[in-house]
Amino acid sequence: MSSSTPDVRLAKLEEGLRTYRFAGESVVTLFAALLSLPLPEGHSSPMNLNPQQQKQQTWEALTAWVVEEAGRQPVLVVYEDLHWADPSTLELRTLLIAEVPTVPMLVLLTFRPEFRPPWPARSHVTQLTLNRFTHSQVEGMIVQVMHGYPLPEEVVRQMLARTDGVPLFVEELLKMILESALVREEHGRYVLTGPLPPLAIPSTLQDSLMVRRDRLATARDIAQLGPVLGREFTYEVILAVAPWDEPTLQRGLAQLMDAELIYRRGLPPRATYLFKHALIQDTAYQSLLKSQRQSTISALLACWRRGFQRARRPSLSSWHTITRRPVSTPRPSAIGRGRGSAPCSARAIWRRSVM
Repeated sequence: MSSSTPDVRLAKLEEGLRTYRFAGESVVTLFAALLSLPLPEGHSSPMNLNPQQQKQQTWEALTAWVVEEAGRQPVLVVYEDLHWADPSTLELRTLLIAEVPTVPMLVLLTFRPEFRPPWPARSHVTQLTLNRFTHSQVEGMIVQVMHGYPLPEEVVRQMLARTDGVPLFVEELLKMILESALVREEHGRYVLTGPLPPLAIPSTLQDSLMVRRDRLATARDIAQLGPVLGREFTYEVILAVAPWDEPTLQRGLAQLMDAELIYRRGLPPRATYLFKHALIQDTAYQSLLKSQRQSTISALLACWRRGFQRARRPSLSSWHTITRRPVSTPRPSAIGRGRGSAPCSARAIWRRSVM
C-alpha cells in the first residue's frame, strides 16, 4: 500500500471501513487526516473542528473501530512499555479500557513499576506485578535454554550473582557465553576452556548486549542506526537512510536476526523490523556518537522532504522511546496537511537529537 498513489490509498481506506457501522463519511475524513492522505476536491473535511476536537473525535472513532471488531469476534489488544507512552496515546488507551466490559475483549498492557496509569481503578482492571526470578527459577531457565546441557558451576554461580533475577539478562548472558570462547561442549555438557576471569561475565545487561553486538561486524553499525528510527522500523526507511548498499544492509539485518536482537515481520521490501526488547534498542542508541545521530536524523529529514510518509511517525516515536522525554504527538490537523507539516516536526526532532 505504501507505493500506491494517495487516491488509491484513500479508496482502500473507504473500502476497508465500508462494512463497519461506526464508519460514516466523517470517520473516513478523520482517518485520512491521521494517515496524511489528501482528500479530493469536494470531499467533506473535519477542519472546521479545532485541533482538540479533531483529536478527540479521531480517538473515539479508533476506539469504536476496535469495539465493533470485538463484537464480531473476541479481540486481544496488547500494548507494551506504556511507561514511555505520550499523553495522547494514554488518552486513547483510557478510552479503550472503559469499553472492555461491553464486548469480548482482553487488553494486556505492560509497564514498569514507576508508571502510574491515568485511568481510574475499575472492577474489570487487574494489575499483576511480575517479580524477579528466584535463584531456583534462574537455574531452571538456564537448564531449559541450554536444552539440558549443564554449564560449569562457576559460570552458573556468577550468573546468579549478576543477573539479579531478570529473565532477559539471563538469556542475553547465556547467548554471550555460548558465542564466546569461555566454554566448549564436551561429552554432553559445557566445560571451561580455561580459568574464568573475574570480569568475563559483564555485570550489567548493557555490557552484555554491547559485547554481543560488537561481535557482529557490519551488523553492529546497523544495530546502532536502527534505534534512531524507533523500536520498530520498516525496511524501506532504513534502506533510505543507511550508508551501505542493499546487499550489505540485508546481510547485516540477517545477522541481527540470527543473533535474536531483532525480529522481522514480512519480507523486504515490505518488511518491518522490531528490536526484541526496548533495552536492546536503548543500549544500541546510547553507544551512538552524537555526530552519527545527527547524520541519521539528517537523512530522515531528507526522507521527510521527499514526502516519505512512512518515515514520519516512527521517528517521533523513536525519539520519545529513546530519550524518555515527552514528545508531543502532531495534531491531527497538522498531520492532515501532508508534506507541509513535516519540516516543522522534523526540526523539533533535530533539535532534540543534538541535546
